[in-house]
Amino acid sequence: MPNYTYKCPDCAEFTIRQSMNANHDEAECPKCGQRSTRVFIAPQTGRMDSKLKKRIERGQEPRLVKGKDLPKQQKKPNKNARPWMTGH
Repeated sequence: MPNYTYKCPDCAEFTIRQSMNANHDEAECPKCGQRSTRVFIAPQTGRMDSKLKKRIERGQEPRLVKGKDLPKQQKKPNKNARPWMTGH
């Protein structure tokens, strides 16, 4: 069973062993019982520069993208367009 790390809003980070089939998004803090969110840690970053380590750890979290920030979709021209066959 793998270890998963969570961060409690009131206490500190804690690590627990869970089965791979369990829900890993949230866990209950062993000290206060509050719901805690999962922390993603990049592997083997102990010897790295702190700036690089933070950048890698930020990259592990998904970004939220709003619809206005997405590129506009362009109409794709019909490659098999035959204007003389409109009624067929």
